[in-house]
Amino acid sequence: MVQDYWPSPISMKAENVLISIAGLCTVIILYLTITSTETVQDENNWQISDVCLDDHNSLATHEHVQLTIIINGTQVEIGPNIGIGEPGCDGMKGIHTHDDSGRLHIETPSPMSAPLGAFFEIWGESFSEQEILGHYADDEHEVVLKINGEVNSLYEEYMMEDGDIIDIEYRSR
Repeated sequence: MVQDYWPSPISMKAENVLISIAGLCTVIILYLTITSTETVQDENNWQISDVCLDDHNSLATHEHVQLTIIINGTQVEIGPNIGIGEPGCDGMKGIHTHDDSGRLHIETPSPMSAPLGAFFEIWGESFSEQEILGHYADDEHEVVLKINGEVNSLYEEYMMEDGDIIDIEYRSR
């Protein structure tokens, strides 16, 4: 004789609760995914920051920019060999210095843009409209960017060009 199996009312109730919870979680995740207006953004992903050159042969670009940084009236030294012989790159990064003159060398194996922020990323220092080298803009201080004597509002997104004279100043308002 074959007996029919009938689950107990308790196990059926538990199963229904679990299925309902799983369905509710799925609906919530789908809703949040569809209605989310925020996108996940990485930090700046500048191609030139990843360039590592062994030498000066076969360059598509070799440009120079003069950078000066003034913090509360005092010029900051931009050190030698920034972007040279660093972890992950035994050679030279796409933007680097050779001495402490503030002259940036932009050298790439193929044409690519050179955002000012990429140099600061390579240097390991902060720079934006709100901060320069750990000094923050507030009600009493501001960060001012000048390109060839003209105030510029692009800050880290400014695409450097050969011969640019770049002045960044953190000062009282």
